[in-house]
Amino acid sequence: MAENPYPIPSKRLDVVIIGAGLSGLGAAYRLQTECPDHSYAILEGRASLGGTWDQFKYPGIRSDSPMICFGFGFKPYKPYTHLAEGREILEYMRQVAEENRLDRRILYHRKVTSMSWDSTARVWALD
Repeated sequence: MAENPYPIPSKRLDVVIIGAGLSGLGAAYRLQTECPDHSYAILEGRASLGGTWDQFKYPGIRSDSPMICFGFGFKPYKPYTHLAEGREILEYMRQVAEENRLDRRILYHRKVTSMSWDSTARVWALD
């Protein structure tokens, strides 16, 4: 088996967020604003942020829920579109990541395949 050219960092972090989709970015924002003393990284298995909205690009893809339901309260989605197109959602996510400097915490090509808890050291090990 070939060695991963993008290993998961061995540095100890307070929090690891798996995935740079809507939920991952939202969690990172909350950590950054509500727990500023905690170290964290976002591990993204793919080459870019966006989750579903980056992965699927078929014609006509759009949200099936109003943007007000899953946009971020700290940056309301504008212009308001009831059911936004996928490319618009992805651009919104990129703006949120850049404006809040979340993009600096994303480590791309870091696919987590397993985790194990060490009770003695009280830490998770990620592979």
